Amino acid sequence: MTEELISEAWLSASGFKWHQHDRQPEKHWLLWLGSAVGRHTSFEDIGIEVTTMQFKNSSGDTVGDDAWFVWFRSDTAHRYSRFVHVRHMRYQHELIKLVEAVSGQPWAPENHLYGSALLPKHAAEVRQREQDLDHRIRSWHPHNDIEKDDSRGRALPNHFQDSVKNGTSK
Repeated sequence: MTEELISEAWLSASGFKWHQHDRQPEKHWLLWLGSAVGRHTSFEDIGIEVTTMQFKNSSGDTVGDDAWFVWFRSDTAHRYSRFVHVRHMRYQHELIKLVEAVSGQPWAPENHLYGSALLPKHAAEVRQREQDLDHRIRSWHPHNDIEKDDSRGRALPNHFQDSVKNGTSK
């Protein structure tokens, strides 16, 4: 097993999607696992969220090591227990083992679609639906700049709350 470091490029290629709220210095990468866990779960029942531990000093230089914060995330939990810190990780194989252990599925980024790990049969169904002409036409023309980055996650409830708080939505 190689000791390759976790990177944003690897996270994106592995199906994680990123979010970044106001005052968050770094992107937070998220892979939902609920759909891969099995029956009677929502895809948002559990996820793994990671963000880099690199910080910038006052002159803008990156300082710190190349470790990542890793949390379990559940959007079905209440406000103050949505995140449970797992530990700091540096290597891809560490994160892969965690995803496999929680989902009960072998590591298969080809089944990580739209930021969610899917069972192989469900991933095949999604890929088949993507071949639908209507879907291909809709996906050809992003309507907004944020839609042009396919590694970015969908809007979360926090995004709406932030826009209301900032007066950009009612």
